[in-house]
Amino acid sequence: MNSFTARVERGEKWWVAQLEEDPGVIIQARRLDQIQDEVRDALTLFPELSGSPETAIIHLEIVGEAEQQAQATRDQLAVIRKGEARELARMSQQARQLADSGYNYRDIAYLLGITYGRVGQILKTNQATA
Repeated sequence: MNSFTARVERGEKWWVAQLEEDPGVIIQARRLDQIQDEVRDALTLFPELSGSPETAIIHLEIVGEAEQQAQATRDQLAVIRKGEARELARMSQQARQLADSGYNYRDIAYLLGITYGRVGQILKTNQATA
């Protein structure tokens, strides 16, 4: 087992994490982004928990309403970005189809709701990857 979950709470000036797999492993860090590395460092002291702590996957379970809301917002943003990438790829395909059908850049731009300069960028990128 090389995957761990750390329950993380914000103190006054420190983040405190406790491993669910072994509640005796408690670490602290000034910044949240340091927790995973600190847990890996702590795991080196407990070889019975992990044979290779440097590659351990550390999942953070953050305690606190504001922190959980922020994390939910971040997760939702990731979903939106994935959808945006999918729609941009679809727009690119549609621009290529319209161009191949003889539409000019300004007409394609109007139909897709983008600038004609952006149409040129999209079609140039499509040609480079084709």
